[in-house]
Amino acid sequence: MEKAHLYEALYLVNHGIDEAVRGVQRLKKSPKLFMEAYHKSMAGLERRRSMINLQFMLEMRKLEELDESYFNEEFNVWLSDEPLTNEEICGLMRGVERERKLDGKPPLVQFLPRGKRTKKTPKKAEGVHSSRKPNGPMPSVTGVESTVPKDAHA
Repeated sequence: MEKAHLYEALYLVNHGIDEAVRGVQRLKKSPKLFMEAYHKSMAGLERRRSMINLQFMLEMRKLEELDESYFNEEFNVWLSDEPLTNEEICGLMRGVERERKLDGKPPLVQFLPRGKRTKKTPKKAEGVHSSRKPNGPMPSVTGVESTVPKDAHA
């Protein structure tokens, strides 16, 4: 939503017209320039300035209204105390990826088509149990002695 460069361009247009007006005012001092041509030039420059400014402001108003509605929705989503649903999270990520694509950046997330999605079922460990207690000592192995004193885990 970077708009500063647009406003800067409008500033440069207005600055250029100001320079042109000053140039015409300097020419007014010349005795050979007719007053009618001077006034016509000044009116033409100012007319063009007003047309450009008006068109720019109308277009920017449309953009600002679109941004306002979009960010109002975003603002309300983030203010909610309810956790986001998977669909809302997906929608936000798709928006981020869309913006990255427009900026020419590589994707951070890859969305698979619905047909290629597979549900992974967790594998159950059948018959495989650890002989170690959660917080107990390591099981002893024959022929290997521990260097840790026996009462260290008490």
